[in-house]
Amino acid sequence: MKNVTLYLIGFLLFSATSTAQTEALDQMKEANSAYEAGDYEFAAKSYEALIEREYTSADLHYNYANSLFKTNRIAEAILHYEKAIKINPSAEDAAYNLKIANDRTVDKIEKIPELFIYRWWKSIYNLFSADNWAKIMIGFLALTLIGFGVYKLSQNISFRKFGFTLFSSGILIGIICWILAASQKNYANKATHAIIMSSTVDILSAPSSGSSQLFVLHEGTKVKIEDMTEEWMKVSLPNGNQGWIVKNDLAEI
Repeated sequence: MKNVTLYLIGFLLFSATSTAQTEALDQMKEANSAYEAGDYEFAAKSYEALIEREYTSADLHYNYANSLFKTNRIAEAILHYEKAIKINPSAEDAAYNLKIANDRTVDKIEKIPELFIYRWWKSIYNLFSADNWAKIMIGFLALTLIGFGVYKLSQNISFRKFGFTLFSSGILIGIICWILAASQKNYANKATHAIIMSSTVDILSAPSSGSSQLFVLHEGTKVKIEDMTEEWMKVSLPNGNQGWIVKNDLAEI
């Protein structure tokens, strides 16, 4: 009886998951059709409902951002273009549309150039998602096994050298891919930046409403998270300016 119960529970869970996935796909298709028909409000609500049900993908955030942009909700569109790019760093359409959306924001902040080594490393690990880096790593580890087999089994000196080279190179590149996958995953999972969601916000010198105002920012501006308390967040801009802002005025990417 116990085994039958376990099988029944497993079947019900599988059925429920399959039904939920089917419903989600149907809702996604419905939202896409609404967008193509020009009903951007309905499309946005449908995409939002999927996200609230904790479905997530680069395409979902991208489509949602497009709907938000069409309904002139620029700050929210920027947020979800950023989320799409964070999930899939090679999402060129999202990056292009993000640039267009950023051109609609008020604040135009000059960026201090990053150190070359940091910019180079970030561009490398953001070439692919963490999952894709992991797949590449597995591919090179497979070559490692082939190389090891050739080295151990072959009697020919040239083949043994080739096998050893393949084995050594596979291990080295596999380790590098593992590091890149870990770096990209850490980037994707950690909230390091946020978008200003309120129309106008004061950036203060301390996490207190009575502290002095340093400067003003407007909706859609991207900021870097430096520190936070329960109600406040310390942020910085690409030009180096820093200050405190109420958390409710921000949405983390």
